Amino acid sequence: MLLFTSYNEPYLFAISFILLIGLLEVISLLCGHLLSGALDAHLEHYDALSEGNIGQVLHYLNIGRLPALVALCLLAGYFGLFGILAQHGWVTFWQTPLNNGLLAPVSLVCAVVAAHYTGNAVAPWLPRDETTAITEDDYIGCMAIITGHAGKSGSPCEGKLVDKFGQSHYLLLEPEEGKEFNKGDKVLIVCRLSATRYLAELNPWPDVL
Repeated sequence: MLLFTSYNEPYLFAISFILLIGLLEVISLLCGHLLSGALDAHLEHYDALSEGNIGQVLHYLNIGRLPALVALCLLAGYFGLFGILAQHGWVTFWQTPLNNGLLAPVSLVCAVVAAHYTGNAVAPWLPRDETTAITEDDYIGCMAIITGHAGKSGSPCEGKLVDKFGQSHYLLLEPEEGKEFNKGDKVLIVCRLSATRYLAELNPWPDVL
């Protein structure tokens, strides 16, 4: 089998891409960073990538369930493997290579399908980093305990919220017009009034929560 020939160039390039990514990942790790993590974080800032045809393609390749670089390496690896094996088989039986203008698209389609099913099988076994950070809007709908003195509309008091990660957050909470909070009251955060203040109401389910 003649591997390093001109008709195998597109597929050898795909294999070389995987080796290059591996090398860059090692270098970035030595520098205290993860290239795959940086790419995933960068992609999360582009909402357009999760919509339309592009979003469907990324979803099919399991990007989001898999680190983006892992998904791309699966795609490149299968593309290179299918192309090289197809050329080898064709040359073995017919003594002439296939036209890459025809083979490359077929190999790409096969690679996308193979990468999809491999990603589905691999994703549950890959460790995923989970953040314990929540945004201010995540406080809405949570229960809090009034820790400050009495609060009323226009005059908020301090409340303590413990999130699902066990972290404590101290917020300024105030009730609706005509109502009042006292220290120790359990309240439900209803909405955000400003950058620092939230509207809350007394626990509507005292027998449950």
